[in-house]
Amino acid sequence: MPSTRMDDPGELYIVSTPIGNLSDVTLRALEVLRSVDCILCEDTRVTIKLLNRYEIKKPLLSVHSKSSKSVFNKVERIMLSGKSAALVTDSGTPLISDPGAVLVRNLINLGVSVTPVPGPSSVHTALVASGIPIDKYTFAGFMSRKAAKRKRQLKELSGTPVIFVFFESPHRVVSFLQDADGVFGDVPVCVAKEMTKKYETYYRGSFSEILSRMGENLIKGEYTIVIDNRKKTGYK
Repeated sequence: MPSTRMDDPGELYIVSTPIGNLSDVTLRALEVLRSVDCILCEDTRVTIKLLNRYEIKKPLLSVHSKSSKSVFNKVERIMLSGKSAALVTDSGTPLISDPGAVLVRNLINLGVSVTPVPGPSSVHTALVASGIPIDKYTFAGFMSRKAAKRKRQLKELSGTPVIFVFFESPHRVVSFLQDADGVFGDVPVCVAKEMTKKYETYYRGSFSEILSRMGENLIKGEYTIVIDNRKKTGYK
């Protein structure tokens, strides 16, 4: 269990949390969250919902990409004092298209023990629900917000015959799909939204088919997009 020795660095747990449905949390994750001295989170307002659901009361410290150096220094002091902490993100697995990697690297260099606590993954959830045979894939994450740069990025990826997984916001998902259609052409695609939630939806087909079905039915939250670029044979 978490270290409490004051003469050694503490232990950091990288804890995966639900991607939507709060019931999708592992027993081990709950055990760790109850045991650590504090929880490092992206947004305290989001994390507190999970903690309240399972009646967990722990000090929260918001750590994100725009945190000041003083916040990172505070985390280092906490860990070097021998205390334990859990690092969580708003949903899913921390450090995947998510701030925090630099902090974790620095803590490792300081001798802090880092232990992953695996769990829900939007990438794997979208892949297994896509209907596309999976052998290997490339996680591409978010593309640029700027259209011209995004098209260049997609063009660079299009030369590799592999399954790609992207993240996109509801504000840019249509533009992304239109750009990807122009680059990848007629390939199998799956667009997943609200995974594990009440309005969970999967759009499967070609880019044009998916765009016509999606229409204006866009909602808050991120989209996960699976593109099979292994061969241009259309969706089967």
